[in-house]
Amino acid sequence: MSHIDRPAIARYTFWACVLWSLIVGASLYWNYSHEHDSTLALAYNEAVANINKDMTFRRWATAHGGVYVPTTAETPSNPYLVAPNKDITTSEGQKLTLMNPAYIVRQMQQSYGAAFGVKGHITSLRPLNPANAADPWETSVLQGFERGGDGDVATVADIAGVPHMRVMRAMKVEPGCLKCHGHQGYKEGDVRGGVSASVPLEPYRAREDKVLRALVGSHAAIWLVGLMLFASLSRRALLRLEEREAAEREIRELNNRLEERVRERTIELERAMKELESFSYSVSHDLRTPLRALNGYARLIREQEAERLSADGCEMLERVWVNAEKMGELIDNILRFSRIGRDDMNWVVVDMTALARSVVAELRADYPAAQITVADLPPTTGDVAMLRQVWANLIGNALKFSSKRERPQIEVGAEVLNGETVYFVRDNGAGFDMAFATRLFGVFQRMHAASDFPGTGAGLAIAKRVIERHGGRIWAEAEIDKGATFHFTLAD
Repeated sequence: MSHIDRPAIARYTFWACVLWSLIVGASLYWNYSHEHDSTLALAYNEAVANINKDMTFRRWATAHGGVYVPTTAETPSNPYLVAPNKDITTSEGQKLTLMNPAYIVRQMQQSYGAAFGVKGHITSLRPLNPANAADPWETSVLQGFERGGDGDVATVADIAGVPHMRVMRAMKVEPGCLKCHGHQGYKEGDVRGGVSASVPLEPYRAREDKVLRALVGSHAAIWLVGLMLFASLSRRALLRLEEREAAEREIRELNNRLEERVRERTIELERAMKELESFSYSVSHDLRTPLRALNGYARLIREQEAERLSADGCEMLERVWVNAEKMGELIDNILRFSRIGRDDMNWVVVDMTALARSVVAELRADYPAAQITVADLPPTTGDVAMLRQVWANLIGNALKFSSKRERPQIEVGAEVLNGETVYFVRDNGAGFDMAFATRLFGVFQRMHAASDFPGTGAGLAIAKRVIERHGGRIWAEAEIDKGATFHFTLAD
């Protein structure tokens, strides 16, 4: 996991705030755009509703051939209408005039516009009444209708400086229309003109502004809450960072104190080990002189005075001599074990195959029945004398503990396990119980009785110490009466 520090926290907080601002801004823009589209859709729907109204009245009036109404100042006789019986007088003497569909729709549009503000207009490119003349926008739409355009056409445009939603629908000739317009050459289905409706947008814009203010307020509140949350998270992260830094400082201080204590204890331990090694070396070395004298006198007595001794005396003298020899071996092993920890190592490239085979050649004479195979072994780097001691101890043990077999078999080889070279010595000898394997590499530890297999029990301890000085490790696998295999590694 990457390390989080104060600049990183500030950077993450900054970009989180930027991203949050973009998200809130995008939401505000989307909601405003949706509301703006809704405003235009509402105005458009109102305009279409008015056109539907006008077209419905026109269709009704056309189907009834127009309507006769009393002639008044508001409904004078239409001078632009060419139709038979345009003006009539009832039997009571009341004068009536014919209102054709265009006349009816125009009056309704004027009345409706005065009451509700929606401007309706019935128009044509060839109007009979100049009041029905098309303005520039209506002209362009009507031309489109005559070119085959169909459906409602809508736009937002200013009328007298006030924005309106303007919608126009084509007005086509129906059978009833031919009564008044047949003389103009129209036929059924032709575009006679159009009906338009203009809805002022100010009321809708007022509602839109109100909604927009609510949107801005709500999004600003959400944005501020998000920023406060990021600020809170940033503070918590900084507090945790401070706690972690304090804990790291404390750990470093503890480590420094611990390292100092370990260094002091290591120095003391090294001093004690050197003193112990020096003591063991001195004691062992000093024991050699009286032991050599004891062994020498015992030999002289056995050679020169044996005839004067009784049988029991000779037996006791023999025991003195054997135990003196055994003690000499023990002292030699102690000196050898102590010297391994004290001597400097001479690091060179070691031919492990040649080294193991030379050890086998030295030991083979004492075990003529043994079948010994030495595979080609990978070379290593180390101290030749010390590694010779390892091979001597491991191969010597294998020969000794398999010597009671009818056909002793010893195998020396190497293999690669998990990318690491592992050397081994395998025998078919007495083996041992793995429950006692932890005692195997202790100084003077034995797994078998001395009467069965002679030795001091120091060989494996010496081998282990040599291998550890080479940065490796040693372990064993065995089964009683089925032999044993000793493995070891070295650090190249």
